[in-house]
Amino acid sequence: MRKRDAATPRKQPTQHRSRATVEALLQATAYILVRDGYARLTTNRVAQRAGVNVASLYQFFPGKEALVAELHRRHIEQGRAAAAAVLAAHQGQSPDRVVRTIVEAGIAAHAVEPELHRVFLEQMPRIKATRSAASEGFLLEEAKQLLSAWGCPAPDVELAWWMMQTAAHAVVHQAIVERPDDVRSGALAEELVQLLERYLRGKQTPGPCAGAGREDM
Repeated sequence: MRKRDAATPRKQPTQHRSRATVEALLQATAYILVRDGYARLTTNRVAQRAGVNVASLYQFFPGKEALVAELHRRHIEQGRAAAAAVLAAHQGQSPDRVVRTIVEAGIAAHAVEPELHRVFLEQMPRIKATRSAASEGFLLEEAKQLLSAWGCPAPDVELAWWMMQTAAHAVVHQAIVERPDDVRSGALAEELVQLLERYLRGKQTPGPCAGAGREDM
């Protein structure tokens, strides 16, 4: 018989009461992670904090790894939703807002529960979200519309978006931990906008968005 993955929930809640139980367990997990860290997270503590019997916890989660994995999955989805909302709100705006909108979307994604984000980054680098085909194309259609307004040639939009998304993610991801004041003040956004605009404008050889956009001031 195939061994169950320790990070996979046992079953999904279907009734209102069971969904409420799972939500309480995940909220308790987040609380303990932020306050005490991963090392002190136990299923008994989670159940006690959630106000449920530990047997009820084990109906849905085989252990704390599964609790954390589900919490991490939801955290990513919430971040994606925040980023999507920013991109959608700026569709049709002027080309000089394209890069700033992408940066704002990235920061919005990482601003969801920043303390929990810090725990994931600092204490659990081994957690890896499953990269499905859908996640690989995350917001690609929205980005295509924005970058097309900039003048980016369509065949290269996917590569340009990957470059910008990867660079912005790396910078913001680390800044949440190392430079939170710069994130809050907007200074980080200004620097990142300049970095990405120069990428789009400064290419002298054929490639993503070569020669597109406004002239540097």
